[in-house]
Amino acid sequence: MEGSRFRAVYVFLVPAILIAAAILGYYTFSSAREYAELGESAIVQSLLSVAQQRVERIENYIIFADNIVLALVDPNDSSTIDARWLPPAEARTPSVKAVLLVNLEGDVLQWASTQDRKTRRGFLRVFRQYLVESMDLGDLESDELRHLHERVEDVSYLLSYKAYATQDGQVTYVVAYHDTEYLVNEVFPKMFVSDVSTPLYNIVNESNQRVFGPDLTDAGVFTVDHRFPTTLYRWRLQVAPRQAALLQAQGRSRLRGEVALPVMSFAIILLSAIFFIYAAEKERRLNQLKSELMANVSHELKTPLSVVRMFADMLRSNRVPSDQRRLEYLDIICRESERLTSLIDNVLDFSALEGGKGPYRLKRGDLSEAVRRALDAFRYRGEQDGVEVRLLTPGQLPPVLLDQEAIALAIINLLDNAVKYGGQTPVDLELTPRRSTVDVAVRDHGPGIPKHAIRHVFERFYRGTHEVPTRGSGIGLSLVQHIAQAHGGRAWARNAQGGGAVVGFSVPIAGPEEAAA
Repeated sequence: MEGSRFRAVYVFLVPAILIAAAILGYYTFSSAREYAELGESAIVQSLLSVAQQRVERIENYIIFADNIVLALVDPNDSSTIDARWLPPAEARTPSVKAVLLVNLEGDVLQWASTQDRKTRRGFLRVFRQYLVESMDLGDLESDELRHLHERVEDVSYLLSYKAYATQDGQVTYVVAYHDTEYLVNEVFPKMFVSDVSTPLYNIVNESNQRVFGPDLTDAGVFTVDHRFPTTLYRWRLQVAPRQAALLQAQGRSRLRGEVALPVMSFAIILLSAIFFIYAAEKERRLNQLKSELMANVSHELKTPLSVVRMFADMLRSNRVPSDQRRLEYLDIICRESERLTSLIDNVLDFSALEGGKGPYRLKRGDLSEAVRRALDAFRYRGEQDGVEVRLLTPGQLPPVLLDQEAIALAIINLLDNAVKYGGQTPVDLELTPRRSTVDVAVRDHGPGIPKHAIRHVFERFYRGTHEVPTRGSGIGLSLVQHIAQAHGGRAWARNAQGGGAVVGFSVPIAGPEEAAA
């Protein structure tokens, strides 16, 4: 019932925690991203304002030149092109390289140019073959200034033209040809002065090829693109901050931080949830094992007490057929009393361990004395169970630091464990001096320890599986490990070569100062 209750908590609580963590991470990331985008937007808006101003300056420059041409040229008098525009052309309209008078059919009525003969003939050919068809002269209203920006034979052409009604009732168009090469080489460098306090500029055509300025590819999201609205409308001005690379790096770093923060928050919450589940499950399992311990101890106490009481009643009522039986009954009472004493000692020591018992009283001593005391206490039990206990020792052992009673209790628990799981096979108690410790190992010749159980044998309340049910509380080997560690040693368990299990512990050898104490 309790396990089902815990599982129900996991089923509902853990998904709720994870969903809450995911929502928190989402809104954290969204908020951080929104603030970052606001910062980027402020930079972009500032650059866009600069781009609009620069485009407007270029447009005004071209239109200003157009107005000068239109003011100098009289569509009713073709001679004004040569007489009034051409002489001051280089000074007043340097970007305008040719001026033409054209009728509605696109025929050139009069024209003049500041270019050399070959260049102006080339322009006139392109104008007649390609440009005039794109001008849509018939759709142009009177006094409307229009621009044509076309790319012909890999050359960019910019025409400004305006329609006029002449005195003879015809429509004549004044056309000004702006040299885009002059604009790129002479006008743009003056308008886009580059220094540490200004952004970077470039101009690209409809194919995204650079016409003017540096490459701004690395500027990324901080590049602002603004098209020329009326004049050079096939070109676009691009503006980027001079520190674009730094801003990009800062943006990437900030993005990593924005991603890392919710991810780390989610991971921490997830780990906390996992730890909570682990701790709760461990606590539940511990409580379950404690309940099993109480049940086992109650059973272990009840069985020998019932036997002692039964045979004591028989002896008291003198219902004994012979003196030999009387001795047998007394032996049974003694054996069961020893079992009770051993069990109670283990429970008391375990309770002291759970309650935070203070350190053992370690003194220089002879390990053989603790072994002798353990064998004397266990001999009767071994004889009753028909198990031979053999002591294997190299002879003289070095002095060790130990608590005699605690070490004797640990050895008794090792022997008891070997008898329970060894299947009435001989039990070997071996003492082996090492470089800095003396090892105490108990080996049985039974089936050994299953591989999956070796790492659990020293856990509190753990009881190994066995074909035949075995008595015990599951705290004996846990006490052995605690005693060994309290002495500065360790406990271990393994399967022996040739069969059987070996369970033991080590006790540190006393140093020169301790030995002299």
